[in-house]
Amino acid sequence: MTLNNSDKVLRVGVIHNGKILDEQIFRKPETVFVGDSEKSHFVVPSSSFPSRFPIFYFKSGRYELVVMENMTGKVFLKGKVIEIEEVIKKGMLKKRGNAYILPLSLDSRGKVMVGSAVVIFQFITPPPKAPKLKLPRSIRGSWTQRVDWPFTTIEGVLAIMSYLFFGVYLQNLPDPAPHDFSDIPSRFARMLAPDLDKMEEEVKDDKKALEDLNSKGVASTKKAEEKVDSNAKRPNKPRDAATIQKEESIRVAEIQKKVAGIGLIRMIGSMGEGAQGGVIADVLGDGGKDSDIDTALSGVKQIGIATNSSQRSRKGDVGATETAKIDTLDVKKSDGKIGVQGRSEKAVVGRASVGATEVDGQIDVSSVSQIIKNNEPAVKRCYDKGLLTNPTLKGKVAVSIMINSAGRVEVVDITQDTVGDAAVTQCIKGVVMRLRFPKPDGGAVSVDSSFIFSPSN
Repeated sequence: MTLNNSDKVLRVGVIHNGKILDEQIFRKPETVFVGDSEKSHFVVPSSSFPSRFPIFYFKSGRYELVVMENMTGKVFLKGKVIEIEEVIKKGMLKKRGNAYILPLSLDSRGKVMVGSAVVIFQFITPPPKAPKLKLPRSIRGSWTQRVDWPFTTIEGVLAIMSYLFFGVYLQNLPDPAPHDFSDIPSRFARMLAPDLDKMEEEVKDDKKALEDLNSKGVASTKKAEEKVDSNAKRPNKPRDAATIQKEESIRVAEIQKKVAGIGLIRMIGSMGEGAQGGVIADVLGDGGKDSDIDTALSGVKQIGIATNSSQRSRKGDVGATETAKIDTLDVKKSDGKIGVQGRSEKAVVGRASVGATEVDGQIDVSSVSQIIKNNEPAVKRCYDKGLLTNPTLKGKVAVSIMINSAGRVEVVDITQDTVGDAAVTQCIKGVVMRLRFPKPDGGAVSVDSSFIFSPSN
């Protein structure tokens, strides 16, 4: 049955538990899927269907009814009524994977039952498409009549006010305060330099002296001066309060400058004892008192060998009383490879080859064969994984591939499996599902191919 643009189209309806779930007319020929997957054309909550089953498979310009052994029903085909269950038992249908194929014609109709789901189909003349309703222009009006002007006006006023507010706000933002090294917290540096606490105490004493100077006035000026700088000489002439205040301001500025140099940045750049490294270099060094491994191992002369699990250390070999020295160990020269005596494992490497490829449909056979051949290494990796657990794996895996009109793989069925490893088979199905083929000329096509595996050693 070859379909043209003027031919009949497929009409499908699905009934579940006596209720009509859905009915669709497929004006454009395509493969129709039924199952519990959201990608199916008809979503049927039934465990009797696979998740996405191609019940009406379109390829080479014709439809095929795909049935399984658990399906029953009747199909009117070329003036005859066919019992699905009967033709399956008699072997009158072509088998593809785990399903059976029944070609359909333009006069075909019938129903297929699977569990509590019933699929009814027939080919009908496509009904004319209903014209789109279009209201008269007098009813539709112009775009100005369809605008909600009160709402639009309010939105426009709010937008203008928002722009004005943010414009004024951004222009009056204060300049950010400058940052320098003195703003870096010193709590990190205190862990590496304990002397920082002593210096902070001195700064606190200086600040306290200034506070006393401001609170007590001119009468306590001499006492505050002695606390701030005990080594400074007293002036021979009396000074007024303004002069003392100016001198103290200069001193506080010098103290702040001195403290600003003590912090995390100063410690990172400071040099250690003997100009060999800074504080960070000492803390983040190799660890220990020594700076190299030769110095750390300079006192090692002997080794201890434990004779059983209960002993923490015992010098010498089993039953020996002498100490074993590193100098007397019998170590042979080698090129870096370690020779292990006793049992050794030998890696098993597999071989994989692609069998003959058969194509049913209008597609370039050489391109299909070349794509499958190019993906032979990916299939071989599936087989190599199986060899890791069972080095004796070998055999043949035949697959049936359904390719849709876009060149993508819709269904992959394992038609033959003599390898007998479910993990290998599932991996091969995953590789084949990801293949991309050229777009067929006449719709979906079916491809049969096989892979032969054997260990190489």
